[in-house]
Amino acid sequence: MVNQDNRAKVLVVDDEPANVELIFGYLENHYDLIPAYSGKEALEKVISDKPDIILLDIKMPRINGYEVCEKIKQQDSTRFIPVIMVTALSEVEDKIKAIETGADDFLSKPVNVLELRTRVKSLLKIKNYHDELIRAKEQIEAQNDFKTIMTDTLPLILRSIPPGKMTEVMTLMSEQVEDIIWEKYIHEIPTESIQTANITCSILNKMGGNFSVKEVSEKGYIIINDKCPWGENGLNPVLCMMTKAIFARIGVHIYKDINVDIKKTIAGGDDCCLVELFMRA
Repeated sequence: MVNQDNRAKVLVVDDEPANVELIFGYLENHYDLIPAYSGKEALEKVISDKPDIILLDIKMPRINGYEVCEKIKQQDSTRFIPVIMVTALSEVEDKIKAIETGADDFLSKPVNVLELRTRVKSLLKIKNYHDELIRAKEQIEAQNDFKTIMTDTLPLILRSIPPGKMTEVMTLMSEQVEDIIWEKYIHEIPTESIQTANITCSILNKMGGNFSVKEVSEKGYIIINDKCPWGENGLNPVLCMMTKAIFARIGVHIYKDINVDIKKTIAGGDDCCLVELFMRA
């Protein structure tokens, strides 16, 4: 996960503070660096800080580098974080053991600064490719899920909707859409406005939109979009109602009484979609 300044996060793990400072000196102009001085602290920071790559010493008390690497590579959420073992050990058996625990590369102390930067840059590039593939895969899967709902279910429902029941039907449909996405892709219940806004954008972007948060406050948020999530079929007011219903469904996770106001729509001929969601007075 690259931060807002497009600087990758590097977790540097060594029980000797001087070794951590040395690595910091080599990399601090290029990356955001996170220190850890034990195996236990390293495992905690892998979860809390979500580094993009880990530089890991082997010889540490209690939990050594082999054990840390093995635990990281055993978890689905962390297994693809590149791990470079940085150690004074030089025997072939040590390198083999590092590879067997899942390490992606191996550097011997004293570390050559050019070699270190090259290895880190190379592995980060590979991880970025992997992350892009995962994002593309999730979006394709999500779009297929929605296509099934929209092409197989919605036409049948629309033909049988009595007058005045459209809003009720859109609410039911949005529940199906949100349930599918929440179960497969969203794992954190929002507790703040910005979290809710970001989750809303994430869900609609998995459908093919390009939603982003324009403004946020304690009372609500404004979201803008320049790409219809419903594809070519998006030029349909019925599907805009579906988008509005999804906004409302997610918004109730944090606001008990909300209002969703669609100010602009691509389907209505505007250059973007502009949606305001706020708590009723």
